[in-house]
Amino acid sequence: MHTNSYDEALCLPSEEAVLLALRTQQLIQDEIRVTNTIDPMAGSYYVEWLTDQLEERIWKYLDKIADAGGVVKALESGWLYREMRDAFKKRQTRVELGEEKVIGVNRYLIDEDHFENVFRTNPEAGQTEIDRIRKLKERRDKRKLEEALDQLRRVCEKEENVLPVVMIATKEGATVGEICGIYREIFKIWEPPIVV
Repeated sequence: MHTNSYDEALCLPSEEAVLLALRTQQLIQDEIRVTNTIDPMAGSYYVEWLTDQLEERIWKYLDKIADAGGVVKALESGWLYREMRDAFKKRQTRVELGEEKVIGVNRYLIDEDHFENVFRTNPEAGQTEIDRIRKLKERRDKRKLEEALDQLRRVCEKEENVLPVVMIATKEGATVGEICGIYREIFKIWEPPIVV
């Protein structure tokens, strides 16, 4: 059983939010005692009906994707992106009009000052990471690193499993940026066909 802290979307959870999430779990476990049964909703007509409705909608949408030529063609043509855009826009409109209720967004709002203890990243963290990478680049064996990166390049060209070579490259001090640079060099950057 798990309940997220209310501020996880904004930052690392604050102690207050973690405690509230924990107390919610404890209430469900100890007071409602829903954990005393394997399936608390077993046989519920409503839950079964919801499941059937969801399944029916999923199958219909999978048929729509198949009619669009399959997932790959739907992505390449931009069809899937248009579908997502339209769905997001439709939902946002429903929320803004109050037709769809979202707690904390258009229902049961709280004062923004409530989030005064939100975690903030140390402003020096970026420079600390830059210094760490600079020191790594100074102490690594450039010859071994280049050999590992060349090996990664060859594996990518053959479209083989890159993981073993990535492990070697990182052991030799390769950065994520250097590894991704090889991926971009070999595989190029895929630009999604976003159609307005």
